Amino acid sequence: MAIKTVLCFGDSNTFGYDPQGVASGTRFRYPVDVRWPGVLQGLLGPDWRIVEEGLCGRTTVHRDPFEGGLCGLDELPVALASTQPIDCIVLMLGTNDMKTCFNLAANDIARGVESLVLAIKRFPWAVGCREPMILVVSPPHIGEGVRNVVLSSFGEHSVRVSHEVAEAYRVVADEQGCAYLDASKVCEPSPIDHIHMTPQGHGELAREVAKAIGEMFSSLCAAP
Repeated sequence: MAIKTVLCFGDSNTFGYDPQGVASGTRFRYPVDVRWPGVLQGLLGPDWRIVEEGLCGRTTVHRDPFEGGLCGLDELPVALASTQPIDCIVLMLGTNDMKTCFNLAANDIARGVESLVLAIKRFPWAVGCREPMILVVSPPHIGEGVRNVVLSSFGEHSVRVSHEVAEAYRVVADEQGCAYLDASKVCEPSPIDHIHMTPQGHGELAREVAKAIGEMFSSLCAAP
């Protein structure tokens, strides 16, 4: 049986940013077996290849006025080209779209995710590569305490919109024929920076993603 490939395309929560490690000055990133793509690899086993493509600060389609090279729509084609053939793509972006400098509504953030889905569908796949299935993941909530963090890029609007995007993401997933998962139902933001997931959150998310992928492939095998 051919090994199946899953591309995890996301931001710092896919990268595995470690808020406690950064606060203590000991490390920047969780170990590979703590990050949710790494946990996912262990759960799915050797018949699967999990490609981790997380980047701190990455947005869906927007260009950060303070940092360059973080627009997901610009970077996605490179990730697709270098990873193909791909059986499944897990998209978890949108937290950085909630920054105060963008001041976006939930529907506009979901439209950014929709643009990424459409870019995948329009990608010129190489010979022998099929269009992958897509799992859209709406991100964890941003904690109330983020407004008290000095020089934070997030504020009151960010917290509010983080609680509003899940339904908009679900609509996009339904309209585009994608699977959907709400990460906020299984992950809480760290009490340290109120944005990034804890090790426990990474583990819970990996288990839910593994379950969703299993259901996606079961449905594919059951199709006539």
